[in-house]
Amino acid sequence: MFAPEPTPTPAPTSPPGATSRPGRTGPPPIPLVDPGRDIPDQSFDWLTLKAAGRIVLSKGQIGFLDAGTDPLANPVTGLALPAARRLNVAWTRWIVEPPASGTDAKGNRYHDLTYWNMCGPGAATVALYYWQQLTGHPNVTGKAGYFLDPYAAAGVAWPSGGPTFTSPNGQAEHLGTYWTGATKVSGFTAHARGYILYLAMAVKPAGWTAPGIDVFVGGTGKALYPTRGAPPTDMQAALNWEASGQVTNWAETYYATVHRWDPTLARDLNAAVMMDVGRDGVPVVAAVDTYYLPNWQAGSKTPHTRHAISIVGYDNTANPPTFTYLDTCGRSCNSRGGNQNGQIHVISQAQMAMAMADGNGMGFIW
Repeated sequence: MFAPEPTPTPAPTSPPGATSRPGRTGPPPIPLVDPGRDIPDQSFDWLTLKAAGRIVLSKGQIGFLDAGTDPLANPVTGLALPAARRLNVAWTRWIVEPPASGTDAKGNRYHDLTYWNMCGPGAATVALYYWQQLTGHPNVTGKAGYFLDPYAAAGVAWPSGGPTFTSPNGQAEHLGTYWTGATKVSGFTAHARGYILYLAMAVKPAGWTAPGIDVFVGGTGKALYPTRGAPPTDMQAALNWEASGQVTNWAETYYATVHRWDPTLARDLNAAVMMDVGRDGVPVVAAVDTYYLPNWQAGSKTPHTRHAISIVGYDNTANPPTFTYLDTCGRSCNSRGGNQNGQIHVISQAQMAMAMADGNGMGFIW
């Protein structure tokens, strides 16, 4: 059976202030949660610090602001955060997921429908690129290797009619697909496909018995093909594990989740983006309903589907105020007119909050 969303529970006071693919018209099921991916609890004390904006990334180090320090100020200069900021997206705008069928970086041909459900790994990859620039890890830009759907690693049989891989000489092979940090594809160079596949199929935070943030095994213990994508719990875990440098107490590194039922989600989102983007220099990852996104519009055919994106900018001076986001779902998986490979998207802040709170939205990870 499909796992329901967690029951709402009271959270510390906030400071002031799965994917659609071609042919899919309705929402995918809520991602199944594999018991092999244990999510450690975040303590009340740590969540209280996080909600107050007191967990900060500054000069490449994670630290804590003193009580009474304004979280909406630069921790070094003490000046108020800028009313508008956008992170440098020259490299991240070209983080584009591979399609479900095609050729990998070594010329192997593949067919794997799970590749249509990699928006969670894609959005997390965008976020972690900035951690690499600020802290030196993880290796988003250089990750390379073969990546195989981890059914065997999760202890289940390969699904009937599952993924297929063929070498350049036409022979079936069983290594999966090979990707690097920069892969030349039709008309552009796709960045970080190696890291996207690593997050989807291979990352394994301490305590997990199954790798990858996409869920490959259902609650009944049977293989899922294609997967239903990555639930926000797994995305948060991978973000903290990788941003921490894979330390022991990785669950309380930086990221926490605000769920869609937060009654002050719009206000909290604005403050979270200002602190993450404007103060600390890293994106917010959002779990949204595509119906509200400009690059998914198709009139009456605009789909309501769960999706993940990365918020990389804000402008509180615009009328109306806006957010800037990147969507790693390129033209191959969303061929609607408003979506192009390498595109930078702008949306009103109110519309973004609706995308998280209404329909199939699920909140944000900051």
